[in-house]
This record gives sequence, C-alpha cells and structure tokens, in this order.
Amino acid sequence: MPEVSCRFTIQEGWLLKITENPGAELTELLTRLDQLELTRKWLQDFSSVITVSGEISQYLDSLDDAWKLYLDDVSLRLEKELGDISVMEARLAETLEEESSIRSQLSSGKGNKLGFMFFRKKSAGPVIYTDHQYSEMKSRLNDLKKVKDKITVELAEKQSIKRVGDKWKKLQEKFISLDNHLKELSGLLEERHQKMTLLMKPMADDNDYEWKSIINDFRKTRVDRDQKKAEMDRQVALSGYIIDGIAEPVAEQKVDSVIDSYRSKYNSEILGRKYFENCPVFELFEDFGSLLPNRIDMDDIISGNEKVEGYKAARNFLSIAQLDYSFFQQPSSRILKQKIENLNYTLTRNFHDFWQQSIGSNNKIHIQFELEHYNSSYGPKAGKPYLEFWIKDDGERLYPKQRSRGVRWFLSFYMELKASANNNNKQLILLVDEPGVSLHARAQEDVLKVFDDIRDKIQVIYTTHSPHLVEINKLHRVLAVQRDDLDSLRSNTRIIDPLRLSSASPDTLTPLQSILGNPMGGEGFSDKMVNLIVNDTGSFYMINAIIHLTGFKGKICVIPSTNVSSIPLLCNILMGWGMEFAVLIFENDEEIEVAEILSNSVYKTETGDRELIIRMPDAFLNAEDLLSTLDFKNVILNSREGITVPNSVYIRKRSSPGILSSAGS
Repeated sequence: MPEVSCRFTIQEGWLLKITENPGAELTELLTRLDQLELTRKWLQDFSSVITVSGEISQYLDSLDDAWKLYLDDVSLRLEKELGDISVMEARLAETLEEESSIRSQLSSGKGNKLGFMFFRKKSAGPVIYTDHQYSEMKSRLNDLKKVKDKITVELAEKQSIKRVGDKWKKLQEKFISLDNHLKELSGLLEERHQKMTLLMKPMADDNDYEWKSIINDFRKTRVDRDQKKAEMDRQVALSGYIIDGIAEPVAEQKVDSVIDSYRSKYNSEILGRKYFENCPVFELFEDFGSLLPNRIDMDDIISGNEKVEGYKAARNFLSIAQLDYSFFQQPSSRILKQKIENLNYTLTRNFHDFWQQSIGSNNKIHIQFELEHYNSSYGPKAGKPYLEFWIKDDGERLYPKQRSRGVRWFLSFYMELKASANNNNKQLILLVDEPGVSLHARAQEDVLKVFDDIRDKIQVIYTTHSPHLVEINKLHRVLAVQRDDLDSLRSNTRIIDPLRLSSASPDTLTPLQSILGNPMGGEGFSDKMVNLIVNDTGSFYMINAIIHLTGFKGKICVIPSTNVSSIPLLCNILMGWGMEFAVLIFENDEEIEVAEILSNSVYKTETGDRELIIRMPDAFLNAEDLLSTLDFKNVILNSREGITVPNSVYIRKRSSPGILSSAGS
C-alpha cells in the first residue's frame, strides 16, 4: 500500500502553540523546529493513518526504544521469577505425593507388618518392617513437612508475582492469537486487492457481504490487538514493582509514573492527527470537472445541487464576479441588465489579462452571462429564472460547449483557480496534472500567468512533459519524477531534487533539455546592455548565478551559444543587427581555436576601447572551474570524494554539464 510524506515550512514556535503540555524535552524540540513532516500510510483495509515524521518522530521513537528496553528487562526478571515458581510448585507436588504415600502406608498396617508401595515400588507381597525402619519413615515425614512448609511459605510470598505473571501470559496468548488472525485477514485483503486491480474494478462493493465482513473483522481485530499490546506492556511494568515487593495497589500507581517517565503522552499518530488538522488543504484540479454549462437554474445554485451539470463552474463564475442571489433581486430589470453588462465587461477584461490568444489577428473572445426566465413551454419551470452563459467573439456568440476544447479547458482552469484564491480561508495547495494538454505553446505560457497571479494565496504543484510549462528562471523549483527501475511498473517512484537532476534519465529530462537548448526565449538580445556570448547553457546559468549572488548592477545580457563552434555564427548575427557584444573564451583547445577565428574575421577591424574577446586564465577550462574545488564538491556534488582533475573535466566524465550546472546555479 502507498505511503506519502510531505514536508511543510512553518514558523519557529508555531508547533508549540498548538501542542498542549508537551513536556520539557518535547517543548525544547518544538520551539526550534521550522519544518514539519507528515506521513500518510494506507492500510490493508484501504483506510489510512497520518503520523508525524522527521525529528519529532525520531524523538518519540527514542522514547519508545527506551520503554521497550525497560519492558524487556522487566520481562526477563518476570520470566525468571515464573520459572522459579514453577520449580517450587513441582518440588511441592513431589513432596506432597511422597508425604501422601508414606502416610497411606503407615495407616495401612499395624506394628511392623505393613503392606504398601514405598517410593513408587510395588511390593510383591506383605512386607515386614523392623522398628528401625518404621522410625525412619516417621523421620522422613517430619523432613517432608519442613520442606513443604518452607516451599508453601515461599510460594505464598510469590502469589502476587504469580498472579500478575499468569495474567501477562494470558494477555500474551491473546495478543499472539489476534496478531496471527490479523495477518490472515491481511492476506485475504491483499488477494482481493490484486484481483480487483487485475479486473480494473473499484475496491468498495456494498453488495459483497463477505468482503464487508472481512473489512470489519480486520478493523476490529487491529483495534483489539493494539489494546491487548498496551495491556500486556502495562502488566509487565506492574510486575516489576510486584517483584520488588511493593503491594499491588501502590504498584498500580507507580506504573503510571514509570510510563510518564519513559513515554510522552503523545505518539506519532496522535501528533500526526493534531497537526494534520492545521495543514493546508490539498485539492486536485479536476480536468474538465468544472466546465461552464450552457445554462443552469437559479434554484439549483441556491439549493447547492452539486449533482446538476455545471454547478461547480457556475459557483466559480459567481465567486469571481463576487455575486450572490441578492444581486438578482434588483427593483428594475433595466438596472439589472446594465449591471450584468458591466460585470461581463469586467470579467472579460480580467480574463484577457491571462488569455492572450485571439481568433484571427486581434479578435479576442468575451465571456458573458445573462439572467433569463423559462417561457410557458417549459411546463412546471415556466417563469423560473436561470443563468445562461456565452463565449462570444466578433464573429458569433456561442455556448461554452460549442467552443474548442482548449478554450473550454482554460476557462474552467482560470475560474477554478481564481475562485479558490478568493474563497479559501485556509492555506490551499492545488495539484494539477498536465495543465494545458489541449493548448498550444503560447496558450500554455498563459497557464503560468494564472499560477503567478495566485501564488500569494495558493501554492501550485503541477506535472508536465511540456517545455513551455517550465519557467527558465525557476529551475530550482523543478523536481524530476521517475521509477527506480524504468522497465518495471511495480518499482518505487522517486523524486529527484534540482541538485540531482543530472541523475535522471534522458526521457525524464526531455522538457528541460528542450529549454536548456534555447534559454533565451524570454530574454532576447538588448541594444541597451552588453551582450556577453558564452560557450553553452552551463556557462549561461553559472555566469548568471554569479551576477545574481555578487549583486553586480552592471547591464549584462548573457547569451548562450548552442556549442562552441556556433559562436562565430552568433557573432555575425549580432553584428548584422548592429548589437554591441563580447565573447567569453575559456582556456580549452576548442575555444582557443575559436578565439583565433574571431580575431581573424569578426574582430579584424576592431575599434574602440572595449576588449571584445575576454580570455580566461589557464586554470579555467570552462565555467565550472570558476568555483573552487571545495565549493564544487559541497554545493554542486554534495560529496566529499577527492577530485584530482579540474571541475569541468570531472563533470564531463560523470554527467550532463548543462543540467548539473543549471541545477547547481
């Protein structure tokens, strides 16, 4: 079953405010934490538990470990005591048996003529004993009585230990039985899961009573098992005090004290539930789940009829327009129509801030709604109000369903996000799977504008295979997702952070490779800045990072060439456009050769004071060598391995320079 962990950034001390009486050690931990990690784990019955993980979990686990060690120690003592009691009980039984046998034989005869079984040996016939033998038997009885009395006293002193030990054994047997039963039920549930997965059917089936019975049995057994485990642990702790000779009522009180000293009143699950209540709301954007309808009855909107088609989209629309039912209760239909017309204009204008597409050269679409009433031909609905929606352009006015899939998707997406940002009083994290699949490249960039507009109110996490939905200047936010074993559908899925992108597969990195090949899409050349040409995208990101981190205020536009050999071509293009530019050359054979070509062609008639070819010293073979070896290992590689070659040489032997450099930058 799946297990998902999320880490949240929080303010220091916030956890302490929402955790009642955490205790001294936990208080110290909660005070300094600025991150919270929660894990949700699904169980075999498809329910789930939420636990706190990370540092808090490690602290709670350390308490549990200490508690377990304490219980193990007491358990060993209890086992030894119970073993000693068993030995004494066996000795007492043997003593009683021997005593009974002697007494029986003494009472079966007179004087020295006794026929009996002695020491479990059957007499072949009447045995005649001397007075000396008779005296020995009486002496033996006295010895046995002393032994019996001693053992009886010792057992009486250990009755409390025996009582708590016997109860512990019974609890242990019950726990083992419940645990084994739970494992059997887990196997049945797993079989069911595999079967329904193969049949591609939903797990829940209210008509399958056998399935429901197993589910209910699993849940009840799990609760009973956990309860028995808690009772068993408490019984062990109680036995420790009983062994030390403390009376049971006092020992019961001391058990509470020892539990408090070893264990927090909180555990990972209790804190997980508590903190989850304060978590942001995670909401999955339903692709085409909130399409604007052609029309919807006002009665359905007022009554909150979520089953009617387009209800969610209509509510989103009214939320964006900041309308409620009272708006439609205007005293004059003329005033109402004017207000609706004004709203249509405002809504369309706001929509145009994000939707840059047009039909033809500049024919943009307009969003409109109208309040109408059913005519007499609609029977029971006659006279009742409804809202009608239109998407209009200069050519024609069409219902939403008559528009293209891309327009309908983007409008649904825009209204959902804007309404969520307006309505949500709690922090919202919106999950969007492949936004803009139905949109062309320019329209996909409009999706990013909507994300940017709501970023202060809603955090958006989205997946994409499109390079148009990856912002070139925000690669530090990119995570790669791929399976550990690309050939196995059952392998784990792992998340690769920006500093490890070079370890992802080529297929996974396709969108990044596409934009890394042309990172100038949003920049362009500038006639007001120094255009600095560099050899590749890795240098582009490295130089830009250095400019940013050093706070350099000069006007430099860094332009990456696709490769070293393309630098002269790029220079010729900029010369043709009348742009001023410089070229950064590193000390490697290929770039030294290019520098010679530039000196003999592009800069043959060089004029002015500016040195247009910037040559790096011998130690700098490429942009990666701008970092010290120590910084390169700590920041880029995050490794302590020894490096005996220049940074740039190491990178080219191990990974993709462009991806690694941009991720590190």
